[in-house]
Amino acid sequence: MKLIQILVGTLVVIATVAALLIAGLGEPVRMAETERAQQARSIQTGASVYETYCTGCHGLKGEGIPTVAPALNSPQFFTQRLKEIGYTGSLRSFIESTVAAGRPSNTQYSAKMPTWSQQFGGPLRPDQVRDVTSFILNWEKTAGTQPLPTPGPTATPLPSTASPEEQGKAVFLADKTACKACHTIDTEPSAKGLVGPNLTHIGTEAGTLVAGQSAGDYIRASIVNPNAFIAPKCPTGPCTANVMPPTFGQQLSQQELDNLVAYLLSLK
Repeated sequence: MKLIQILVGTLVVIATVAALLIAGLGEPVRMAETERAQQARSIQTGASVYETYCTGCHGLKGEGIPTVAPALNSPQFFTQRLKEIGYTGSLRSFIESTVAAGRPSNTQYSAKMPTWSQQFGGPLRPDQVRDVTSFILNWEKTAGTQPLPTPGPTATPLPSTASPEEQGKAVFLADKTACKACHTIDTEPSAKGLVGPNLTHIGTEAGTLVAGQSAGDYIRASIVNPNAFIAPKCPTGPCTANVMPPTFGQQLSQQELDNLVAYLLSLK
């Protein structure tokens, strides 16, 4: 009887060891499949984050906007960007750190990239920063192989009889100012920015924001000295300082500035 019990116990041990060996051999495959599934979920979530926060400056398909923000869905971004700036880390760490901490405006791109991570006062959690990075990196496989949206036709010059409001609207929508990349105006399809305050009714609201300051004076001061008063509400939460470039007073002529103020005052 003891011999039978020993034999049965031995067979059980052998079967258990064999099962563990088989499971162990299949573990790398299971882990790889789990990693692929997690990566797919990260890319899917990142696509939603990108659509909400990034399309205003970088384009719906990562094509970028000339003078506003660079293209992300391009071979150059994946093969040359790190060399251009002398970054020695990985592309993932570069994207994550840039999304998190932002990027100042420069001579090539007028729009300043805000700080998006909650760590720096932005709206995105760490996992959302990682997810949007995964989504951008996913473009590497197809960058340059699929057609991207092309820039629209050059705007027709306004007639000399155009009103100040019409001329100011042209200034607002021009690539050189990039106003439309950061601000939303509900009646302007191309002005759907998610960085700065919604300006749909700024002509009415501007006169109520700073005591003793007229709507026109407030709008003008906000353009040439944007940190003088920080608007209380932006699409992603409270507005923050040092996001809007403080150089429009030098970039725009006096006439362009007057016309831009006139246009914004007309938005009731």
